[in-house]
Amino acid sequence: MPVTLLRFLPAALVLLMLMGCDQPQAQSTDTARPVKLMTLQSANATALRQFPARVEATTRSNLSFRMAGELLELNVSPGQRVSEGEVLARIDNRNAQSELDSARSRLELAKANLERMRYTLERGAVSQSRFDEAESEWRAARATFEQAEEQVTHTQLRAPYDGVIAQVPVDNRQIVQVQETVAVIQQPGQLDVVFHLPEQIVQRMPRSNGTPFGDELAYEVRFGNSDKPYLAQLASYTTQASAQSLAYEVTLTLPQPDDITLLDGMSANVRLDLSALQSDHASPVWHLPPEAVSYAGEDANQALVWRYTGSEHVEAVPVSVGPLTSNGLEVSGDLAAGDRIVAAGAHRITADTKVTPWEKEQGL
Repeated sequence: MPVTLLRFLPAALVLLMLMGCDQPQAQSTDTARPVKLMTLQSANATALRQFPARVEATTRSNLSFRMAGELLELNVSPGQRVSEGEVLARIDNRNAQSELDSARSRLELAKANLERMRYTLERGAVSQSRFDEAESEWRAARATFEQAEEQVTHTQLRAPYDGVIAQVPVDNRQIVQVQETVAVIQQPGQLDVVFHLPEQIVQRMPRSNGTPFGDELAYEVRFGNSDKPYLAQLASYTTQASAQSLAYEVTLTLPQPDDITLLDGMSANVRLDLSALQSDHASPVWHLPPEAVSYAGEDANQALVWRYTGSEHVEAVPVSVGPLTSNGLEVSGDLAAGDRIVAAGAHRITADTKVTPWEKEQGL
């Protein structure tokens, strides 16, 4: 009898091992799969876009001399306030002054000759043509004198308006060339904010009076790390896109805020609500991760997303897929704010798959 039991003992052990392997497999088919979910926000939230921008002075001028010369006097420094007509710099005027003195002498001589011709013409000693020649010589001498006088004034650089000196890129006693910037002046009170708008957004803008920028958009500007918005108005825009970024430069203008100091070159952000560009009947567009879209349904050409309905179940929602943007893949369909969508691994899920929301463990 013990020998018979020993014969059947290996077979019994194998049977027990097979039964033990089948039990975990049955349990695994009933275990819910953890999935990462994302909650859809308001449809308008996907239409809010921010664009980096920079601050520029509305009125800004690069001041330079109309003639070359040695810089003898430099009366300004960056940050200095100046008044209209104030002398900012002066170059060596000896050559211009010499030309002026010579022109003055020629003018005086021509004037004296003209007076003599007038006196003799009245007595019939000279012809009318000879008097006309003397008068022409006087007019030419006067024009030369006025031109030389103007050249002397060009040796002084004056402020064109009340403003603040932003830059002084030259040093005293150096030789400056024609049109070389000596000082940069800005007029306070009004600021420009410059940013670039992608062509995809410009294409969606309705035309108003023949222009692509109307009153549909409200421009909110934030400066630096501040969350306070400032309303700005459209000032200008380019009609040719940049060859590098395929974007159009847009300039906004706004008054200088009283509660913040803004200087030329500071950073800013322009916030646009693009929902105003969509028609009332247009389907809202949602931005999802590419991993949230699946083509594993009965129709291989139909994109799907999986909506979590609770109690470990999901349902397929057909969607239309748009372009991939920096915010995610654009999709539209029978979705609403508050829906919880499987955000990753959608291609591994079917309608019969049991899922459970994946909760991030503390410390991970």
